[in-house]
Amino acid sequence: MFSPTSIADFLACQHLTALNRARAAGEIKKPFFPDPGLELLKKLGLAHEQAYLRYSAEDRGLEISKIPDEISWNEAAAQTVAAIHRGAEVIYQATFITGQWHGRADFLIRVEKPSGLGDWSYEVVETKLARSTKARAIIQLCFYTDLLSTIQGVVPDYMHVVLGGGAQPEKFSVQRYLAYFRKVRREFEAAYQAKAETYPEPVELCRVCDWSSVCDRRWRDDDHLTLVAGITRNQRKVLVENRITTVAELGRLALPAQPKIEGIGDRALLTIREQARLQVKGREEGHHIYELLEPAEEKGLCSLPLPSQGDMFLDFEGDAFAFEQGLEYLFGVVTLSDEPAAPAVYTPAWAFDRVEEKNAFEDFIATVMERLRRYPDMHIYHYGAYEETAIKRMAGQHATCGEEVDQLLRGNVLVDLFRAVQQGLRASVESYSIKKLEPLYEFTRDVHLLDANLALQTFQAVLVFGPGDEDLDEIRKAIEGYNRDDCVSTLRLRDWLEERRCELEASTGAPLPRPAAKESEPGEDLSAYLERVRAVADRLTVDIPADETERTEEQRGRWLLAQLIEWHRREDKSAWWEYFRLCKLNEEELQRDKSSLGGLVYLGPVDQVKRSIVHRYQFPLQDHAIDRAPTVHDPRTQSGVGTIVEIDERALTIDIKREASSTVPHPTALIPYEIVGSKVLRESLLQLGSWVADNGISGQGAVQAARRLLLRQPPRLKEGTLLELSARHQQLVDAAREVVLAMDNSVLPIQGPPGSGKTYTGARMIVELVNQRKRVGITAVSHKVISKLLGEVCAAAREACVTVQAIQRVDSDDGCDDAIVKRAKNNEAVPNALASGEAQVAAGTVWLWSRDDMANAVDVLFVDEAGQMSLANVLAASKAAGSVVLLGDPQQLDQPQRGVHPPGAEASALSHLLNGRATIGEDQGLFLSESWRLQPDVCKFTSEVFYDSRLLPRPENERQRLNVSGPLDGTGLRFAPVNHSGNQSESPEEAERVAEMVARLLQDGTTWTNKKGEVTRLLLEHILIVAPYNAQVSALAQSLPVGARVGTVDKFQGQEAPVVIYSMTTSTPEDAPRGMEFLYSSNRLNVATSRAQCVTVLVANPVLFDVQCKTPRQIELVNAFCRYLEMAQSM
Repeated sequence: MFSPTSIADFLACQHLTALNRARAAGEIKKPFFPDPGLELLKKLGLAHEQAYLRYSAEDRGLEISKIPDEISWNEAAAQTVAAIHRGAEVIYQATFITGQWHGRADFLIRVEKPSGLGDWSYEVVETKLARSTKARAIIQLCFYTDLLSTIQGVVPDYMHVVLGGGAQPEKFSVQRYLAYFRKVRREFEAAYQAKAETYPEPVELCRVCDWSSVCDRRWRDDDHLTLVAGITRNQRKVLVENRITTVAELGRLALPAQPKIEGIGDRALLTIREQARLQVKGREEGHHIYELLEPAEEKGLCSLPLPSQGDMFLDFEGDAFAFEQGLEYLFGVVTLSDEPAAPAVYTPAWAFDRVEEKNAFEDFIATVMERLRRYPDMHIYHYGAYEETAIKRMAGQHATCGEEVDQLLRGNVLVDLFRAVQQGLRASVESYSIKKLEPLYEFTRDVHLLDANLALQTFQAVLVFGPGDEDLDEIRKAIEGYNRDDCVSTLRLRDWLEERRCELEASTGAPLPRPAAKESEPGEDLSAYLERVRAVADRLTVDIPADETERTEEQRGRWLLAQLIEWHRREDKSAWWEYFRLCKLNEEELQRDKSSLGGLVYLGPVDQVKRSIVHRYQFPLQDHAIDRAPTVHDPRTQSGVGTIVEIDERALTIDIKREASSTVPHPTALIPYEIVGSKVLRESLLQLGSWVADNGISGQGAVQAARRLLLRQPPRLKEGTLLELSARHQQLVDAAREVVLAMDNSVLPIQGPPGSGKTYTGARMIVELVNQRKRVGITAVSHKVISKLLGEVCAAAREACVTVQAIQRVDSDDGCDDAIVKRAKNNEAVPNALASGEAQVAAGTVWLWSRDDMANAVDVLFVDEAGQMSLANVLAASKAAGSVVLLGDPQQLDQPQRGVHPPGAEASALSHLLNGRATIGEDQGLFLSESWRLQPDVCKFTSEVFYDSRLLPRPENERQRLNVSGPLDGTGLRFAPVNHSGNQSESPEEAERVAEMVARLLQDGTTWTNKKGEVTRLLLEHILIVAPYNAQVSALAQSLPVGARVGTVDKFQGQEAPVVIYSMTTSTPEDAPRGMEFLYSSNRLNVATSRAQCVTVLVANPVLFDVQCKTPRQIELVNAFCRYLEMAQSM
């Protein structure tokens, strides 16, 4: 019999399913390890479940129908069905059994949604100890929900988790997870029935798996490549394909390999060959050995600063899933005693919730700053990037200690010993975790690692109960001992590496340099500004409870505004941190990094524009984001190199314009420079915060639009309601015209899905306002977007015979070229033109609208692409208008963001209003529900997956179709599977498949039918080819005819074509170079697939959708693709 746990285990490790099957058949025995925390987990879990049962019965007064657990499964399932048909309010321990599947749901709750039962139906509720829901819980919920749907004849809308520790229950939309569950269940059943042979690939579960000793023995018996430190799964796969299957074989591989091993770069292959060679040598000698690498300036052993008596040795223990954004629950620090002979001092600090984490973090930073004053030469040593990342996260999420953290980072106070080890030596270890290195410096731990791992696992599960539960005392002691061991081990490793420096100096006969001292003080004095910020933030939050659940709506709004005041400072800091990170990279790393463009070779001048020369550079095929950078710098000189004129991804060239007199050296790499002065925006937000602190966030008075936006209040109209006014009109554009005229110092969100006429609607609203003698402003995330809406306004004005005069503040070539639009030479010209009546419409970025002289300059401010504009920027600009219209769609491309922010402060303006929903409520804004682009078969997918099934195609769109022989004929979704391995940001196999597809589409006789029924020949311009990465864009462009429309998703938003081909590129989930959030982004999938008027084709390796999701968010991302596969025809 199978249960939801069977699927969860299969997701975590397919080999675990094979082992469990063998155990069930009596073929093997499962190893037993005593786990003292297991009984505690059971006890606490039952207590939590019973607490919710009492709450349902006593506090809510609901009738409970309990299914006995002492009866047979079949009888319990029959009683559950009977209770469901009877309409019981709550069913406790609801039992399901069908075929080989069985399970018990904690609760079923009755909801008033009609079903096959009558006027009611049920939704599943599970109780979990954790403070946030895990992927395993979602699998359980989907399992019960799926079986429940069969009984009641309707799929529930939601499923629920009651979390531990008083956390708010979480509600999950079923359709966002069910397709993924169905795919995983099918794969589990197929694997189980086929008895497919599996191999124990290392996974995260190995650390706490009961079978780990069995798998480890198998690896050693096979001398498996997984034992090579630093080797990746795909490198192992490529090596096996080339008949290199053991550590010993890899260690004696002759280089360069003959024939060449495709799929692993030469440098990467050398690295893993040398690692395997040393590990084999270490085995033969019977002890761990090491080799020192050639020294490089500020790398490896040369990156170690001079030891100081004030040095600190840091290790955090954290749980990424304990809360929505993780929790560092133990801050461990070891410092050297002032007495030379005394032992090092270990200081722990515990945090059991977000408030305690903030307090512990502030105490830690205060301790560091005090120690830095006593010992200016001190450093903080840690092992791996985790601690530095966590420090940045906590500074951002808690909006605290930002200046101090910035000082530590600027001064290079944090020292990552992992990078020193990685760049400075090679050791005969199977992993470069600090635990595996400890034999080299003869460090012995006080707490056994197995005991520590079990304690960590148990503690993270019961973290919600805090320090008061006596049963946790021993577990906390074990974790504290483990953490102390980590801190002391870091100290011992630092000392050992210092000895290796001496060894290397002796062997080379020359002293090794130390890293140069860095200036830690800020470049500008911001103390006065920061004092103002903190004073306003303190006044805004003076009476607000620390527990978010205890806050009123007004308190939530004030708290959020307090966090937004420093939004731009956090963004700027993160931009600088990223900039200096890129500046530290070597040439090879600059080519590998996703942000930079490396390996540039100067080809020569290609053009002259006035007094500037356009220079051309060649670059190797690589992924990069230089095309999205507003400005670029040379990382070696840390200064500008000119203006990018064009990037040719087909020819792999970049053209840069700079003054003819420039003597700046030609760059060999480019990095983004994304720091733009934000003073005017920060001052505007500070003024808003000060006004709210003085006058309150609700009620009459100034800045009403900003305050209503913060409070998520529905649009206030001079007469009637939004629903009433909308009901008067058959066409939404007519309703929008009437609504915007009725706005009363308010905010109107308009959500425009793909092809729904968002720009068309907004332009006609603006013309209607001008016709009624209103002044209108336009802003957006870029001049290009502003100019598009402004151009549509000009067209709408001519169409309606309305006189419109417009002014635009823009210096670049991205301004609107319409004769109606005048270019403002400076910022002051815009308010002057509006005040004098010279212009009724003004356009510019938020930097214009946030100025003091723009206050109340217009009646209504239109924010285009408000799903991509931060809430902070919209609030800063809102001072310019009485009312604000937000045009956009958070379900398409979201806002680019660098920093980490407190919860809620990271949102775009429209995302803030939607508050986790996919679509805007009918009483809160306008949803443009008709797509003028999408054919019904494409629209069905887009509407169901991204828009709560509210988006409908225009009737005439049904005529649209492709007329071609073969699988692309007709309409709808297609899936083109392509098998490949080792690909990250470039896939030659997919490029070849796309080229074949395009060639077939362009053959004689291929036509397409538009919405008017007109049949025309399909041309190259009618095919849109999309890829996630610029490296794949280049590979596609090189394999396609000249003139093909190829680009990333960002390039094609707002465009359309009869055919869209989306090349996913990456071979496996593990290969994704920018992580799951980027590759599996539902926003990007929505934009890519919804460009199609007739047919969308997804080209991908089928393995890409076999994802071991760890969080509900990851399941939600992959679910969209799983639903696509269910609805698509495979070809």
